[in-house]
Amino acid sequence: MGDTSKDAVLGALEACKGDFVSGEQLACDLGLSRNAVWKAVRSLEGSGYAIESVTGKGYRLAADCSILSRQSIERYLQSNPDSLRVEYHDNISSTNDRCKQLAEEGAPEAVLVVADQQCAGRGRQGRAFFSPGGTGVYFSLLLRPDFALEEVTFITTFAAVCATQAIEELFDVEVAIKWINDLFVDGRKVGGILTEASFDAETRGLAYVACGIGINVFTPAGGFPEDLAPACTALTDETRDVADLRSRLIAGTVDRFLDGYGRIESRPHLEEYRRRSFLTGRDVQIEAQGGPQSVHVEGIADDFSLLVKDENGDKRALRSGEVHIPAASFAPENTAI
Repeated sequence: MGDTSKDAVLGALEACKGDFVSGEQLACDLGLSRNAVWKAVRSLEGSGYAIESVTGKGYRLAADCSILSRQSIERYLQSNPDSLRVEYHDNISSTNDRCKQLAEEGAPEAVLVVADQQCAGRGRQGRAFFSPGGTGVYFSLLLRPDFALEEVTFITTFAAVCATQAIEELFDVEVAIKWINDLFVDGRKVGGILTEASFDAETRGLAYVACGIGINVFTPAGGFPEDLAPACTALTDETRDVADLRSRLIAGTVDRFLDGYGRIESRPHLEEYRRRSFLTGRDVQIEAQGGPQSVHVEGIADDFSLLVKDENGDKRALRSGEVHIPAASFAPENTAI
């Protein structure tokens, strides 16, 4: 029995999760033998799925079984399944790296790569991204947008807004966005977005974009590493998924993103991004020629630049760069997620 039969049976059980479906019906619907269905169920149980088998009723995937999988994510996606390919990995180096590999191989737009764990996840500036299994969501979208390179910022900011909305729909938290790509809850970092683009020299446009999102959903067993603990948090103190929260969070974010993707260039998310800005009104430090410089953040510009005023009263707009909140006025900043 190959993985194809196992995946097919899992998809069918996920579709009617909590209800019985007969082995005969599964075999008929999936074009499998009854024995192949039985072997698939045994294999799924060996992978940790709680499946009840009752003579005369068939098989039932427990309603509280919340193992992250392609099938569990697809169950909650509202997007047209024909327009989105979902690829799931138990462990991968980086979902963004996989997206870029697929792009170089000619994969079309709208591939969603999801991992339970990343062994080489990263954030901006090549920083390591803490990505343990069973606790967070780590996923990337492969996109082939038809707009200017400088507008890639619109993808990052839109992804941030979509993620905050999906989070607040599922969890009793309020999410702020630290320019330009970090998600904060109660003053600590809960996730971030890493957008990487490839430039096509021939067309002088974008070849593809990999938009990666990582969010700490559950507190890792034993807590966060010592260097991250002061600045990191999770969406809930729970340590395991009992309601498909990770699958629902991924699906909710992706659905929102794909629904508005075609309108990104008109910046429909600008005002909400401004409203959620974590830095507006704060005194921060930015990297400048000659070393760190203290500035006051006045807001977000129409192109999502950060509007700042220095100690001399001079104003400028930052399109990129590092922003640090002084430790004296705020919790230490997480630089490794």
